[in-house]
Amino acid sequence: MTTTQPAATIDLGTVAELAAQLRVDSVRSSTSAGSGHPTSSMSAADLLAVLITRHLHYDWDEPRLPVNDHLIFSKGHASPLLYSVFRAVGVVSEEELLNGYRRFGQRLEGHPTPILPWVDVATGALGQGLPDGVGVALAGKYLERLPYRVWVLCGDSELAEGSIWEAFDKASYYKLSNLIVIADINRLGQRGETDLGWNLEAYARRMEAFGARVLTVDGHDLAAIDEAMTAAQDTAGSKPTVILAKTIKGRGFSEVENKDGWHGKPLPPDMASRAIAELGGVRSLVLRGPKPQSAEPGPVPGKPATVPAQRGTQAGPSATPPQSRTATSRCSSPSSSSWPRPPAWPCAGTARSRPRSRRSSPARTTSSGWGRSPASTCAWRARTRAWRSAPTARRRWRWRTWP
Repeated sequence: MTTTQPAATIDLGTVAELAAQLRVDSVRSSTSAGSGHPTSSMSAADLLAVLITRHLHYDWDEPRLPVNDHLIFSKGHASPLLYSVFRAVGVVSEEELLNGYRRFGQRLEGHPTPILPWVDVATGALGQGLPDGVGVALAGKYLERLPYRVWVLCGDSELAEGSIWEAFDKASYYKLSNLIVIADINRLGQRGETDLGWNLEAYARRMEAFGARVLTVDGHDLAAIDEAMTAAQDTAGSKPTVILAKTIKGRGFSEVENKDGWHGKPLPPDMASRAIAELGGVRSLVLRGPKPQSAEPGPVPGKPATVPAQRGTQAGPSATPPQSRTATSRCSSPSSSSWPRPPAWPCAGTARSRPRSRRSSPARTTSSGWGRSPASTCAWRARTRAWRSAPTARRRWRWRTWP
């Protein structure tokens, strides 16, 4: 079955069948390759099934279309799920999925890379996909000014990475309401339970503290997922949105469901056969969601200020810059109270000028009477000001040889 009709025509019953297909194909591809992360893929299958059929505005035949939404797998180890999605939309064949995944010289690598035209960025190291998504969302809002959305799938293990929280901070600061993060909270990582497990309240408090709007859902309730994704697409606000989904690792196969010790392990062939049977067998659905509408660049949005105003000055491009150091005042601090007065230091033409260096020659001696010009003296003083602040540096300074 193939459809490219508007998303509302694909009912949730069909979406449930697609989710089962994604799980089955994740098991088949990883077992065939002898490696991969099927259980990490199975936990997020319902989320991706709803997304690609009802909310991801994407023309799969024109992956470089400027108005396409962007889908970034920050949990790139769940590549069996992503490649199963590609088969479900008809851009990757079953033959390639089963015989090309994790094979030398093939494009279906263990982690997705842009060798595939539907992949924007390579996401192997955890914690990198969301910062990449923030960059794409920044470009969409401030540079291209197009109405596409950036969907980022994150795992719960990578939420311990500092880069994730830096990305949240910047996303809220730049008001990236076109960024939607889907957090797959399946509780189990490579070495057991994650730091917070299924404590979704703690996750939500942290994300809200970084300025995000959080929608908490059951990650296997298709209706709740659909409702949350519909609400997330409202870009009228100024906050990025997080769909915080409680999921079960290995969902759909009772022998590994919510069991520790199955991260990054393909199912043996006998277990894979039982899993496929429990999931209802192999399917060959081909479903596509809504295509993006053509759009022209919108108005230039206002950007948040990146440099705070100096005390006593106005913010913005019309503000008067602080007084610069001119030739007549190179050795004195500016009159503005916002500039700290530098420590006293011997300058040319002052009573504290040091005697001529023994190493200076008449050819090198300037009008100030020693072997360094006034301009270079003040520049040299500015460079060393911070260096001399440390106690060790001050001790070294007493033994410094003058050039």
